[in-house]
Amino acid sequence: MAISGVRPAHYRADIDGLRALAVLSVILFHYHVAPFSGGFVGVDIFFVISGFLITSLIHDEIAERKFSIARFYERRVRRIFPALFFVLAVSAIAAGILFFPYDLQHFGSSLEATIVFGSNFLFNATAGYWDTVAQRKPLLHTWSLAVEEQYYLLFPAILFFAAKGGEKLQRIAIALILALSLALSIWGVRAAPTSAFYLLPYRAWELMLGGMIAIGGVPAPKARWLREVLCLLGLALILFSIFAYSSETRFPGEAAIAPCLGAALLIFAGEGGSAISAGLASPPFRAIGLISYSLYLWHWVILVFSKYALFRELDAVETVEMIVLSFAMAAISWRFIELPFRDRNNFSRRSIFLMALAASLVGIGVGAVFASNGLPQRYPPRIQRIIAVQSDLSYPKGDGCLDRRDRFSADSTLCRFGDPAAPPSFALWGDSHAGMVLPVIAEAAIAKHRAGIYAEKSSCPPLLGVNSSRARGCRAFDESIVARILSDPKIRDVILTADWAKSVTGTPYRNDDSGDVFLSDDQSANGISLAQNKIIFERGLDRLVQSLKGAGRHVEIIASTPEIGWPVPETLARIELRGSNVDIRPTLGDFLERQKPVFHIFDDMRQRYGVTIVYPHLRLCVGGRCMVAMGGEPIYLDSHHITYRGVELLRPTIEPLLDTGH
Repeated sequence: MAISGVRPAHYRADIDGLRALAVLSVILFHYHVAPFSGGFVGVDIFFVISGFLITSLIHDEIAERKFSIARFYERRVRRIFPALFFVLAVSAIAAGILFFPYDLQHFGSSLEATIVFGSNFLFNATAGYWDTVAQRKPLLHTWSLAVEEQYYLLFPAILFFAAKGGEKLQRIAIALILALSLALSIWGVRAAPTSAFYLLPYRAWELMLGGMIAIGGVPAPKARWLREVLCLLGLALILFSIFAYSSETRFPGEAAIAPCLGAALLIFAGEGGSAISAGLASPPFRAIGLISYSLYLWHWVILVFSKYALFRELDAVETVEMIVLSFAMAAISWRFIELPFRDRNNFSRRSIFLMALAASLVGIGVGAVFASNGLPQRYPPRIQRIIAVQSDLSYPKGDGCLDRRDRFSADSTLCRFGDPAAPPSFALWGDSHAGMVLPVIAEAAIAKHRAGIYAEKSSCPPLLGVNSSRARGCRAFDESIVARILSDPKIRDVILTADWAKSVTGTPYRNDDSGDVFLSDDQSANGISLAQNKIIFERGLDRLVQSLKGAGRHVEIIASTPEIGWPVPETLARIELRGSNVDIRPTLGDFLERQKPVFHIFDDMRQRYGVTIVYPHLRLCVGGRCMVAMGGEPIYLDSHHITYRGVELLRPTIEPLLDTGH
């Protein structure tokens, strides 16, 4: 990142001070220090700085006919790799000691992705930045490094070839990328918010803004008063963003203009000097700016591992201690890792590249080992048995399908199940929760001499006319299942089940790591947002029930299975291993509060269309809490999927569904 300390030929201490402002805002945001609710904009400030410095460097070398791709990447490796690999090595050791298999597997995957500078793709695909589970991802912050490294791969070539047409063509190229990327970001923050946050095409304009300052051809104002006004405006825009924004702000999009423009004004007007640039260039700010790269790397790693070890949020004293520790580790890293590797007298270009390659291969190997199974053998047999439940997908083994599974894609299935001699007379349809109850329904169907069709698509609730951000092709899949059901007059009953609350609210429960879900349909207004999920869900379910009831089908809904909010097997193992008295069982009140909008919609379906609703929580939530284990054995595979043993508890609730119309 820009925080890695690239210096243009004309060193500016005020830019180091701007780095300090950026990294401090990020740290105070991540450590939940009020009132820095928008401190995440510090990353955007870094992007602008990086765009300015890298463009200045490449432009000057091209103009002097000194530009070399090999030398450019040598500088990048010297500045970025040593401190990063030091942090990754310490993180791998800490993860190997502290993390339970589930989290260690994810850490391993993120370690591999970080080393190849693709972690932004991984985190974009797996979860949102604001998810609670982000607190269990020590390498989450490396997404911004990945964005910059991808920029470093592409931009030098663009600038080099544009230079053949002169500076005017360079400016046109940068301006064009800036405009297109900004437009894409404004669109993406509504249509694809997670991608807009993590991916380079949506962020490139921030780097290009810095690039425009570098070669825009507009000199810094000569009038002192104008420089003072512009710097004051720039600082005001940054401070406004830091204190007025929050995780509720739709970001980046147009909201990112304020902090980025603020940083751009400080860089632009600060060239000639101002009171604010002098303040940023003061020794305290400059000192923090010099260690800002290592500080950025360390602060999040320390936060995540400290909270994981404590199994709770930090208190005020611990927060101060961890911030101080972050500064101490950053200073050590800067002095003994960053500086020696930047000195060409210590390490030649060849040795730098070889060491980077060797460290990358070792890191990828360690990540692969971690990601394979999370090394459960680190624990005593009793703990291993508890942890092993999460991979116990052996309902009475087999998925119940009688014929070849018709896979629409890797995450969807359509097949026939039940009595081989009977024609399909009902359908079981839903997301992965349908697979959860399939074995028990298959057994009941065989006992009742019935057969059905099974339709499942991961993260795709059974609705009509609705898209899901977590399930590509969800709408088309659902429409195909409706057509399949309506094409067979023998199919009279349709059983629907899903992780309902997640679709309605759009958010996972507590520490569930599956990320936000954004629903959309043809009536979605102003793009997509979590606030619209409930009404879109309700419209989609209403369309589906109307379609099925209008064709004479009976609709039955298996309501929500209690979400626990923690990966149950590993969390119970952690509690037992540490002798903790933490109770992760949700209270009945918490469950009902989470399900309130879901149950309201279901009750409306029952009253309007005569839909049958069954409620698993009536058997799983007793004594005021929802159970997570029986006889010391978890009944959840993760945070919301029940094991076969757990589903067996629901037999009295589920089996009568097959009596309808039989």
